[in-house]
Amino acid sequence: GKEAYDDIKRYQKDKEANSANYDKLTDSGDLIKVSSANIRVGDIIRVKANERIPADLVLLKTHEETGSIFIRTDLLDGETDWKLRRAVVY
Repeated sequence: GKEAYDDIKRYQKDKEANSANYDKLTDSGDLIKVSSANIRVGDIIRVKANERIPADLVLLKTHEETGSIFIRTDLLDGETDWKLRRAVVY
């Protein structure tokens, strides 16, 4: 019944999220499109404003002067509230 319906909807949402494309920085400095299902540990991914966060990421840089952004992680952990994140200071 309801649980099966919820499972199907979750599967469809996961499949859609895994097929979304993101910009990946290559060793030569070029940006190529890669699906979120193919993002690997160590990849440098450019996330644009209003894009979903495709995986657990370390924020390296933002265009905001404060180095801070607000993100939603509902696809990762189910939480729908906005979270403040700061870029790594280097």
